[in-house]
Amino acid sequence: MHLTRLRLHDFRCFEQVEIVPSATTNVITGDNASGKTSLLEAIFFLGRGQSFRQSGPRPAIRRGANAFTLNAEIGVPDGLSHRLGIHRDKRGIAYRRDGENATTRLDLINTLPLQMIDPNVHRLLEQGPRYRRHFMDWGVFHVEHTFFPAWRRYRRALRQRNRALKSRWPKKDVIAWDAELVRNAELVDASRRAYIDYLYAGLPAQAQRLLGGEPVTLEYESGWRGDDGFGHALAANLDQDLRAGFTQQGPHRSDLRVSVASTKARDWVSRGQQKILTTALLLVQAELLYQRRGIRPVLLIDDMAAELGARYREVLAEEIARIGGQSFITFLEPSLVPQALSDAAMFHVEHGAVAAPC
Repeated sequence: MHLTRLRLHDFRCFEQVEIVPSATTNVITGDNASGKTSLLEAIFFLGRGQSFRQSGPRPAIRRGANAFTLNAEIGVPDGLSHRLGIHRDKRGIAYRRDGENATTRLDLINTLPLQMIDPNVHRLLEQGPRYRRHFMDWGVFHVEHTFFPAWRRYRRALRQRNRALKSRWPKKDVIAWDAELVRNAELVDASRRAYIDYLYAGLPAQAQRLLGGEPVTLEYESGWRGDDGFGHALAANLDQDLRAGFTQQGPHRSDLRVSVASTKARDWVSRGQQKILTTALLLVQAELLYQRRGIRPVLLIDDMAAELGARYREVLAEEIARIGGQSFITFLEPSLVPQALSDAAMFHVEHGAVAAPC
């Protein structure tokens, strides 16, 4: 799975840009605010249907323009190809795959799986459980097809139960949703547990190559207390839920504990080591997708040198080269590019233009 052509029109600082990237490694250099991250953002938009920036899609329209358009051609393992497109104006956003107007974000995600590694990737370890749930669920979604329908049904039933709790409806109207919650919670939980087991099987070797030293462990937390199952936890916590006005336990509260030498990773390693460890998790996830489905996701790595010394940059570059697939990696200047990426296609961004690869 890789991009064979990328076109941007009135996106961020770019009026009109077209690039033909390498199917392997692509290095993008340029000064701060030159547009390097915007190129990655455009690719991310095409694979996720949304921006990774908090400002959202509307500010991405170039100043003075009324809309932006993104187009890409995607090569797939069977030798066929797909065309993806996004058009955003002041009225809204539209997605297209192979010219189909009824395209959804889910279609984009399935067509162009990608992983983003940015300077804030350490949030996976440092901040709240929602980051780790998102990490887990991206992986489960791509390798276990029963997961997403169960998760969607669970979320729908959860909204109804929470509405009943918030409105202080009688208990019988609250627990009317419990069977649907439990049935789908068990599917979601089983999918996540199996995925974490697969992920953990590949993590020690990956972490050893990138970090060395102490062993890394993963511990999945289901999101509810007790060993008697989610149904029992719902029943036991009903009065507390009624007082709180929402469902306090369930897969929507699950977490993934990442430890180094039996200590929470965020308390054990430096910021640079956190970035390397989190990157190891994401690279193992990419490897697992290839093992299970024969698909290598596109890797987007923004400001690879941030927080990393020369040794860690070289080790990470060697690992990226080892796993293969297509990647887009940004640096402030060519002198920061590790030797292991010396054969990459080189692009330079300046004044809203992208130079052809050297």
